[in-house]
Amino acid sequence: MNERKRPPVHLRTLGERLRYCRRQMGWTQEQLAVQAGTNQAVIQKIENGKSLRPRKIDQIAEVLEVNPAWLMFGDDKATPLTDDAREVAELWMSLSEFDRRRVLETIRQLAAKHQ
Repeated sequence: MNERKRPPVHLRTLGERLRYCRRQMGWTQEQLAVQAGTNQAVIQKIENGKSLRPRKIDQIAEVLEVNPAWLMFGDDKATPLTDDAREVAELWMSLSEFDRRRVLETIRQLAAKHQ
């Protein structure tokens, strides 16, 4: 989708945005899956709200011609994550809740020094 086809603002979830874009392209779930290098079950889970952080979101957004941040969060002003930020997010997911709180507090302290 390009800038000429502005999606409706009522699309509140990842699944709703994905379904809307897929239908705008005239594709079935299977066709989108093939284009994005995944399978139909993944697309179905996303559209049904059962997969909220899909691994292939960048590829899916690319073939749908939309910003990945808009597809995920409905925010078309957001910029894609840098490789470092993506690595931090992936590592974050492997931490325990206790360690996440410790890391978050450290990040907040460091950020406060730079404000």
